[in-house]
Amino acid sequence: MTIARQHHAANRRLLTTAAAVATVAALTAGCTSGSKNDKNAATSPSVSPSATMPAASPVPADPEAADKAEVQAAYTRYWDVLTAAYAKSDPDDPNLAKVATGNALVQTQQDLANFRKRGRVFSGQPQHSNSGITFKAETKLKTAVITDCLDVSQWKPVEKDSGKEVQLPSTRLLRYVNTVTAEKWPNGWMVLEDKQEGKAC
Repeated sequence: MTIARQHHAANRRLLTTAAAVATVAALTAGCTSGSKNDKNAATSPSVSPSATMPAASPVPADPEAADKAEVQAAYTRYWDVLTAAYAKSDPDDPNLAKVATGNALVQTQQDLANFRKRGRVFSGQPQHSNSGITFKAETKLKTAVITDCLDVSQWKPVEKDSGKEVQLPSTRLLRYVNTVTAEKWPNGWMVLEDKQEGKAC
């Protein structure tokens, strides 16, 4: 009778232990599964609706950009030729007729002839800034107007023989608005008029 009780008690302890182990295993599995799900939830990137960005408006190209570049190059060439001619006070410089015509050419040749008669030439060179180019409408040939600030402070008349600087009135403008009108000819842009506006800049 005692042995039967001992077997019965042992069996009951085994069943209780097995049930406890099964419960722990189930709980552990549940926690592990939940942990994995939580980890995936934490690491999975949240999907948000893509924000709609307005498309950038394209900047329209300047339809006159090519013509302006040509005019600017011709204007630079014009002043290079003038500077070289005034450095010698040579009204017969053949390059003058390649960049200027009409009033601009006549005026320049007259000025150079007067400086040569007085024995004067120019030293240094003029500087330009704030150049602007516009085009006239409804003209037979394409016509451009170049306006800029001309600085002649480093472009000075000197005596040809001595190199001594010629003294000019202290009130004269050293930086002034200059307007040049040019026309597009078959061989390129030609300056028609070169006008000092008499306004400081």
